[in-house]
Amino acid sequence: MKRETYVLLWLLGLVCLGVLLHQLSTIEVWQHVLMMGWGYIPVIGISLMGYVNNVYVWQRCFAGGANRPRLRQLLWVKLVGEALGNATPASQVGKEVAKAIMLRKKMRVSQGVSSLVINKTGEMIGGLIFVLGGVATGLQRFAFPQEVRTGLIAVLAVSALWAVFTVVNQRRNPFAGLLNVLLRLRLRFLERYRDRAEEIDRNLAGFYRLNKWRLSGLLGLHLLGWGLGTLEIYAILHVLGEPMPLVSVYLFHAMLIAINTAFFFVPYGMGVFEGGHVFLFALMGLQPQMGLAVGIIRRIRRLFWMQMGLVMLLLGSRTKRTEMQEPVA
Repeated sequence: MKRETYVLLWLLGLVCLGVLLHQLSTIEVWQHVLMMGWGYIPVIGISLMGYVNNVYVWQRCFAGGANRPRLRQLLWVKLVGEALGNATPASQVGKEVAKAIMLRKKMRVSQGVSSLVINKTGEMIGGLIFVLGGVATGLQRFAFPQEVRTGLIAVLAVSALWAVFTVVNQRRNPFAGLLNVLLRLRLRFLERYRDRAEEIDRNLAGFYRLNKWRLSGLLGLHLLGWGLGTLEIYAILHVLGEPMPLVSVYLFHAMLIAINTAFFFVPYGMGVFEGGHVFLFALMGLQPQMGLAVGIIRRIRRLFWMQMGLVMLLLGSRTKRTEMQEPVA
């Protein structure tokens, strides 16, 4: 994505957020946000559980042995990588690229990239299963407008096809194939990466061939991670004094994931993330002001972890500089 397009989409999202705040009584929304108070602590705690769960799954995506990274190391890479990735135009891709670059100092590039691909694929498939269950429940329990029903089904169909294509393609030398396509475009300088691409393909094929039972367990843990997002929303509504049945919160969260997936190209989900909360609250016959408040609260939680990642990067950089400046005895 070009920088100009990135800035334009980000500004459009910011404008949409401003319009929502203006139309939905800013004072009332911020009153709900401030009501959280100490309630932010359990919300941050639940999100931390989600991070640890994802990092544990990621660790299981490495080959066993002494070379497998520690959970603490991967948690640092995840928080810092996502903080850096969210500051780039292609935030979703940028996160994974940043993680791969940081892992390069600790292991072979092929190992790091292979683990990231496997983990991201499992997260995507787990999210798809999670959303399918929620949307199926919602379509049965609520009389959604035909446009909404069609849109949800279309997003799910495209996501399912993409998931199937991704899994099948990962068994057919995807990185070497991509390299061959780029070479046909006369990008000859990429030829030096052929050995690395072929090694990544071998790692992927070997993992899928030798770890079938482990894959089922990893998929279950990814489903648990998505479920923690539902628990987070449930906790926020409880603190705000507007509790909802857990099944309804699950339905809401599943459809919200579908909306965010459809607008993945918007940087950091600016405006779309909050707008999705408002739209779904109104669709379910609830106060849109409460939906916007929940969206802002969850945005604050995102920003908290983004700042934590940047602080960890800064402290890590200072520690390395100090070590380099210390005189050798």
